[in-house]
Amino acid sequence: MNLISKIKEYLPIKEEISFKFEKNGANMLLAGATALLLLLYLYGVFGFLQHGHHAFNTSREHPWGFLVSAYEFFVALSMGTIALASSAIFFQIEAVKPLVKRMLMFGLLALIAGFSVFLFEIGHPITMIIYTALSGHPTSALFWLGVFYPLTMLFVFLTFVSFAKGNEPKLLAMFTLIFANSSILTAGSIFGLLNNNPFSSGIFYQIEFIASGLLGGIFLFSIIAKFFIKTEKFKDGVVLLKKTSIALISLLLIMYFVKYITAVYGNVPGKIEIAEHIMESPSFIIFEVGLGLLFPLLVAIFGDQEKIGRFCLASIFGLIGLMVARVNVVEAVQLVPKQLLKIKEYQLPPSIVEYSPSAVELSIGIGALGVFVLLIYIAERVLVLDRAKD
Repeated sequence: MNLISKIKEYLPIKEEISFKFEKNGANMLLAGATALLLLLYLYGVFGFLQHGHHAFNTSREHPWGFLVSAYEFFVALSMGTIALASSAIFFQIEAVKPLVKRMLMFGLLALIAGFSVFLFEIGHPITMIIYTALSGHPTSALFWLGVFYPLTMLFVFLTFVSFAKGNEPKLLAMFTLIFANSSILTAGSIFGLLNNNPFSSGIFYQIEFIASGLLGGIFLFSIIAKFFIKTEKFKDGVVLLKKTSIALISLLLIMYFVKYITAVYGNVPGKIEIAEHIMESPSFIIFEVGLGLLFPLLVAIFGDQEKIGRFCLASIFGLIGLMVARVNVVEAVQLVPKQLLKIKEYQLPPSIVEYSPSAVELSIGIGALGVFVLLIYIAERVLVLDRAKD
């Protein structure tokens, strides 16, 4: 028995693998955009290999940059998609089940795309893994990310293999759901547990990461279903997810209103400066709230409830809004520098720290979208992502 035959015992690999595609306008446009994004990614990687972290516009006062935002975007997309898929199995949501295999696989691929960004942020990934294993501290949120991510990936793979064989792996789906939610909660805790930053400290980011992650998964699959899936059963699942998005967007809008109105009303030093700076930013008003939340909400409520065309367009803007939201999250925790204990002797009063990503940072972060699309294309061509009974 050869290697391919052994792999086919576990993975649903197609009998005939072909990477040809129909050369129509939409496909050519997508292929061209993907190629451009991949070239952008390679340019960024080459710039990093030439200059290291000196190619970034980060500083001691603003150590987290665009790459952290892009990484958090892919992580939210990944964990939200995986959580939706495992929920469909565990809670027996029949309308969504035809989407499950793609959700699990694409969620895993989104995480890999996130790692393709984070790889150049941490600088020494092998060293990080060694020291996380040997000296990781259980009170550190980053340590628990190192625990939950591998467990999530393991149970996603096991759930995918079992579901692909026609089983209903509820126990595996339960662990997948637990570890996916634990991962995204922990990612939010990296910001929410910053007790020395009044704007971030609290439970806002933990809940926001889960809700926006699930919403990102819905946006992703409305686009996939519109452009790549022709079976009506798949669209039925997306219609259900579209209705779910109304509740998620409403929750996020309420949370945003409460967080920012209390920040302004309370006039707390170190908190109000950040709140006012973000609320005056066009990226927050136009992209994060306007196009990222309000536009999809209005389309989901007033659009045709049985079709997904307009919601697909709204989902594209929704994903852009999710990316901008991650940029604003990372920026918010660094706008006001941390104060030293002896302020008078060693440090001037804090002022807003401005930051703009370099060309290398933008190239790697945006170019990773090309990595993600390429991985999706390979998965679609190599794997059978439809169940026979669907």
